[in-house]
Amino acid sequence: MDKLEHLDQCYGTTREEIERTLRFALDIVSDGIWDWNIRTNHVKRSPGWYSMLGYPTDSLPEDVDTWRSVIHPGDFERVMRGFQAYVEGESLIYAEDYRCRCRDGSYLWISDHGRFVEFDESGQPTRMIGAHRNIHQRKMATLELQNKNQELLALNRQLETLVAARTEALRQANEALARQVATAMRLSETDPLTQVSNRRHFERCLHTEWQRFQRHGHATALLMFDLDHFKRINDSHGHPIGDRALMAVSRAIRAALREEDCFARWGGEEFIALLPDTGLEAALQLAERLRVLVGESDPGLPSRLTASFSVAAMQPGEGIESLLKRLDDGLYRAKQRRDCIEAC
Repeated sequence: MDKLEHLDQCYGTTREEIERTLRFALDIVSDGIWDWNIRTNHVKRSPGWYSMLGYPTDSLPEDVDTWRSVIHPGDFERVMRGFQAYVEGESLIYAEDYRCRCRDGSYLWISDHGRFVEFDESGQPTRMIGAHRNIHQRKMATLELQNKNQELLALNRQLETLVAARTEALRQANEALARQVATAMRLSETDPLTQVSNRRHFERCLHTEWQRFQRHGHATALLMFDLDHFKRINDSHGHPIGDRALMAVSRAIRAALREEDCFARWGGEEFIALLPDTGLEAALQLAERLRVLVGESDPGLPSRLTASFSVAAMQPGEGIESLLKRLDDGLYRAKQRRDCIEAC
């Protein structure tokens, strides 16, 4: 017994009355209904279905092929998979949204729902009823929103790419600026001829080391030397030879000192070195090695170079000016004798 016969017995109404009532109900909640007799392949469609798609009532063949022919090619395979899954019992419901071709050639988005309503003695379905609802406006609004979202996502990606590019460009510009600043700082602290520290850089290092000495009392020494008879070299052989001598001595002395020692051109042919963690005796021994090294710095010079040295150690309570004056006075005494070392 099918469901309509059961209702017939319960309410004493005829089958035709029940089906008419059912169609009225479906018409109220849908824009078109269809009734498929699976045994005969006959499909009855309501006037609303034809009206929805712009066709005259009953103007199309009443079979399943008519339904297949109006489905948009882009939706066809998906709809058939869903329908077949329901027919074969793989899905509990048949419900698909797709585009139907209207009489004027345009396509209308509809929502299609259906279910089996009658079965034979073996339980096989013999009848299926479904309803179509016009969802075109809602679907188009949804698609428009999706398109807008995709456009927004694409724009966001473009902005992220642009920001990343600008960030990278800014990073590179900052690195280039940092290199320029470092180069400018190095040049501002370097003697252009000899490429060792200049007086400005040395004075800053001396101030830092002097403060460290005041706090912790670590032994610290200074060493100053002046090339002997340097004016005679310039006068006799020219300034290019004099510059060559200054560069040769600078290279040799710098190579003999430690990384933590600050070596600078103090002015003209005078040089000075700051020797952290070094006592007076060790500084005097270093001065002797450097005195010999000056004479060996460039054998190709017209005459052998010599230098006079002054060595001093920092003392508690002594200011920087007093320390430098003591060192300078010692150098003055050493230059009276030439090619020697004066401790002060």
